Amino acid sequence: MVQVGQAPADGARWWPGTALQSSGRASFLAVASALVLAGCVTTTNPQQAGTTKPADEPPPSAYIKMLRENGINVAVPTRGKYIMVNIPSYELVAVEDGKPVIRSRVVLGQPATRTPELNSSAFAVRFNPSWTPTPSMIRNEAAVYIPPGPANPLGRLMFELDNDQFIFLHDTNQKGLFKQTRRAFSHGCIRVEQVRPLAAWALGVTADEVDKMVARGSTYSVPLPEQIPVFLVYYTRFPDEHDQIATYPDVYVNWQAEERAYLARAAARRWVPPPTPAVQPAAAPAKPPEASPSPPGETAPAAPTVAPEPPKPAVEAPPAAAPAAAPAPEAPRAGSD
Repeated sequence: MVQVGQAPADGARWWPGTALQSSGRASFLAVASALVLAGCVTTTNPQQAGTTKPADEPPPSAYIKMLRENGINVAVPTRGKYIMVNIPSYELVAVEDGKPVIRSRVVLGQPATRTPELNSSAFAVRFNPSWTPTPSMIRNEAAVYIPPGPANPLGRLMFELDNDQFIFLHDTNQKGLFKQTRRAFSHGCIRVEQVRPLAAWALGVTADEVDKMVARGSTYSVPLPEQIPVFLVYYTRFPDEHDQIATYPDVYVNWQAEERAYLARAAARRWVPPPTPAVQPAAAPAKPPEASPSPPGETAPAAPTVAPEPPKPAVEAPPAAAPAAAPAPEAPRAGSD
């Protein structure tokens, strides 16, 4: 402590009588600064607080890590159920808690009627559905309604998805198409080969119970215990059934040309030229009847003259009735694809 009358050791300028005052003021400022800092200091780094993961969230599985490492950036959950359909590989993968549990071949949309990339969710399974074509299918292909049964394009069951593009996962009555390598035959929906095991997994029941639901024969829907996210993605590099990254052809590389050709064929089917009427030959004019010759020395009798009939008074025609108004056409209803 500096005493009165003693110069500071550092050689700073000193005024007699001010050392004690300066020391007391410095102590006061030090205490005040400590109190202020005590009120501002936090025990957690604010930048780290926003990135802290919940304690109950499991780490990504090996399958999800493999997807991310290969550029397959799908926001898949690390727990619970979800369904992913990769278009170029014609495959559906059902994943539960980060691990694939069902893999199935699928039939997808033709290049002219593509299956879109889509994030949706399945909320119910519909048994013994009917099939109502979309307005574009009615216009371009003259498609008609098909009731439930073995000839129904949706098969015996379908997954109802939350979207406005008439896209569903469903069964099919053309199961032989699953043997094809290139399986782009639908109008955009996804036909699933393993649809009954998928329904059992989604509903949380056995395959036998699904068969019994189908055997009822009536058309009805069963809600899922919880909605299942559905991702329709497009990756030409995607893991195969052995979890090895494989390369697949670009299915829709020429979709614009295919779509134009499809619409041109549809327009040609809709326009039918009217039949040309056959030209009939003109009929020859009828000859007047010939008069029989008169005997010699006689003259032919003159034709009797007929007095002209007096003109009849004109009768005014009654006013024509107004044509009845045609009934308004019924508005078309959107159908399922």
